[in-house]
Amino acid sequence: MDNDPTDDRTYDSTLYVQQAVALLGLPVSPAQLSAVIEEFERVRAIAQTVLDWPLPDDLEAAPRFEP
Repeated sequence: MDNDPTDDRTYDSTLYVQQAVALLGLPVSPAQLSAVIEEFERVRAIAQTVLDWPLPDDLEAAPRFEP
């Protein structure tokens, strides 16, 4: 994958947030932009814990989620 967010060699939170803000046309000040980038880094670190969890190769997704 060229832009895999789990791959530190290709993902850049700053670039992602800047592009998303531009694409959505959001009025974001430099201070706000800095805070948003910081939060994206936090979320990424939390998500990495889940992404690092080993799963068996033969795991099948449930056809329907029932809590």
